[in-house]
Amino acid sequence: MSDGQGHYAGAGGQGTGPQPAPYPQGGPYVGHNPYAQANPYSPADHPYAQAGPYAQGGPQPTANPYAQADPYTRSDAYGHARPSAAPSFDGPFPGPRPRRSRVAVLLQFTLQWIYAPLWIAALAALFAILLWSGGGGPSGPDSDAWLKVNRTFLPPRRLKAELTGRPEDWERYVAPILERRIRTAEAEYAAGAGDVGADLGRTMGIKLAVRLYRGLGAAGVVRLAERYGWQGVPSGGDLGRVRLSRRFPAPVGVSAPGPQDPPAAPGTPWGPRPARFALLLPFMFVLQFAYVPVCGALSLPAFWVKHPEPDYWDRWGARWTVGPRAFWAEFSGSAAAWDRHVRRIVARETRRGGGQGNARGNGQGAEGPRRIRVNLATYRGAGAQHVLRVAAEQGFYLDPAYSPEPEVCVRLHRPGPAA
Repeated sequence: MSDGQGHYAGAGGQGTGPQPAPYPQGGPYVGHNPYAQANPYSPADHPYAQAGPYAQGGPQPTANPYAQADPYTRSDAYGHARPSAAPSFDGPFPGPRPRRSRVAVLLQFTLQWIYAPLWIAALAALFAILLWSGGGGPSGPDSDAWLKVNRTFLPPRRLKAELTGRPEDWERYVAPILERRIRTAEAEYAAGAGDVGADLGRTMGIKLAVRLYRGLGAAGVVRLAERYGWQGVPSGGDLGRVRLSRRFPAPVGVSAPGPQDPPAAPGTPWGPRPARFALLLPFMFVLQFAYVPVCGALSLPAFWVKHPEPDYWDRWGARWTVGPRAFWAEFSGSAAAWDRHVRRIVARETRRGGGQGNARGNGQGAEGPRRIRVNLATYRGAGAQHVLRVAAEQGFYLDPAYSPEPEVCVRLHRPGPAA
């Protein structure tokens, strides 16, 4: 066929490359090949004859794993469906999930302004019924997911990401959420949370539901988390969330007195704390039965908000409340009364195997390693060092997995038989 300039395809015209011979030399049709004459455009002289990536004898293309119908289709600005890039995978972390229907997204965004208030009103009525019946009514499901109204709420920024499906829109939506959860988790670590490992380092973990990163993929969330020093944790077959963790090493260079060291001076971090005004304690003891429930009731509207400090109540309570057992010790200021109170709390937690209360624990039983925590309200007038002295009699020592914070609490550890 002529190209308009007197040249014909296959004849070495201008702008054409060498045409492959339809009958390879050495085959059964040698001598009958009409194109067997010398080619004036030999590969050595042709300007476009460089070896390509799939030249004869070179590596051959492999089968495309995404050659089948691509379920990850996106729409352009005019609403026409166009195939998107194949979902990327970074190790065990999957890429973007299939997009939701635009109609379903818009319907959810419209109806949420109707069903969300009704949902909240129904929950308030249910709690009122349970309180009125004294908790004897029918019990709800084991999971508390039905209480999380915010899980079904679609904010405007996520609405845009759901409609466009662009990874950059999803990243703008999930990045502030991820940063806020990482900041909260690190604040919880500073307050003493985390799983203690064999090397006394602590590991913090967070997870995000797939609804928060659908168009970005778990691999994209892991890449964002790595900027803050966090790593992705393979979740196996659980595609409904992505898990992240960060390991914090054990503190080094901890400075603390030993149980047998001379007593710390009053007013120092490990010595007795300043006593509260004695005449104020009776009024505080009586009034706390009124304002403590009020503070708890005021915090109910934000029950789904997680405070960055898990011991917030302990810090507040140590300042504005007084326990019935610690009342006489603090009111009298007697060293013997404080000693009896500290011994009673430590002995109780030793028997309970690390329960909850004024001294908290996360022990693994009487035979395994044990960890308990004694709060400031227990040893205010005796000093944190006195807690170390009493705990040493039960085999407990200052926990090396935590930085000492004697102004707030004393964390104790008793190794297991293997250690």
